[in-house]
Amino acid sequence: MFRMIARRRYRRAWQSMNDHDYQAIIKQLAPDFRMTFQGDTSLGGTRTTRAGMAAWFDRLFRLLPDAQFELRQVAVDGPPWNTRIAGLFTVRATTPLGEPYENVFVQFVRLRFGRVSWYEVHEDSLRWWRLCQHLSSNGVAEAVAPPITDTVRV
Repeated sequence: MFRMIARRRYRRAWQSMNDHDYQAIIKQLAPDFRMTFQGDTSLGGTRTTRAGMAAWFDRLFRLLPDAQFELRQVAVDGPPWNTRIAGLFTVRATTPLGEPYENVFVQFVRLRFGRVSWYEVHEDSLRWWRLCQHLSSNGVAEAVAPPITDTVRV
């Protein structure tokens, strides 16, 4: 039963992403979360604060203003104190230059009692890097900006 609820909430969270309501995602983060987007690109790096996440989402939606995320597969396992979710996605968007963009990625999530404590995104980083280089050469400087990182050391 809990896994069914977790799966439903996960799908709802991605509907919020399609509505570009990232505050709905930020509200689900545990106080001590860690989010990593793999790759040495403008979206890469690790964030551990809500401010860092908001800045990251803002950048994402500036670089892919009409991004839509298709959840193709989802798997949920584990008890409420250690729920693990894996999602396979296709992202489709129009770039700031008006060109289409499509990529695939997988997201791994860990929940503790319904709160996101950790997640990691693995995307076709070469495809994303190529887009960033193309955007940069056409005047979109943020496409090659340093990653937004704010890891808090405890």
